[in-house]
Amino acid sequence: MSAQRQTPLIFDTDIGDDIDDALALAFALQSPELDVRAVTTVADDVESRARLAWKELGVFNRRDIALAIGAPEPLADPMRVRHSAQFKILTEADVIPAAARVPAAAFIVAALKASAQNVTVIAAGPLTNIALALKLDPSIKAKIEQIVLMGGAYASAKPEYNIGRDRLAARIVFDSGVPITAVGLDVTGQCQMRQQDMNRLRAAGDPRTMFLLRLISLWKSETHQEFPILHDVLAVAVAARPDLIKTESGRVTVEDGITKFTEAGDAKTRIAKQVRAAEFFELFDKRIAGQ
Repeated sequence: MSAQRQTPLIFDTDIGDDIDDALALAFALQSPELDVRAVTTVADDVESRARLAWKELGVFNRRDIALAIGAPEPLADPMRVRHSAQFKILTEADVIPAAARVPAAAFIVAALKASAQNVTVIAAGPLTNIALALKLDPSIKAKIEQIVLMGGAYASAKPEYNIGRDRLAARIVFDSGVPITAVGLDVTGQCQMRQQDMNRLRAAGDPRTMFLLRLISLWKSETHQEFPILHDVLAVAVAARPDLIKTESGRVTVEDGITKFTEAGDAKTRIAKQVRAAEFFELFDKRIAGQ
């Protein structure tokens, strides 16, 4: 039997704000369908985000994966200064490699052009880095298999953070003509972590799950929420298992940070309409807790 073909992946993230980014990275690292080639950080304190991502890659014994620091400031809005509770896990030993200081947009361009295969880009944060890369070298569109992004709300006029944080970048990406699968609040809201998932993480008891539990604890101390919603994890899961969602093709426009969807069967953008939540959670527990 031939080995399963892996999907080459760049994971672009604002890890350190909500906890789902760290969980999404862990899911990607432990998914045999995915070949994580690089992690890039975006928005605000990108240095601490890079240090946290590098620490997680070390915990998962994946320091072979490239890292790049991205744009701290959105294209149309100012940078925000806040210190995430998750950064408390960092120590003086958590120093990123010098190679990570290549700007993420330039790194993404170089990585795509150097790849023999088309690459899937996971956007788990504001779309600044991806928009900058598309502007820096539009020819990379031909090397992007698809962009799977967590962002927007397509059945309502709800604002969503990733889109609203960089409205201009979101417009650039949605107007790029690159194939996009957009996973929005319509479906991610059905994927809130449960007590049984926490119990399985604790039962696993290995350094990787203990690291994630510590991050969840820090997140709880800051947000006072009990269970995270697995927004970004679902986006990664869809890259590995497209059948987890039902989609509809159309055009997405961004107005004042709000996504508006118009159905069009021949469009390159697909939005998630439904999620097979039970199957998603089964896969989440298997990949994160090894159960």
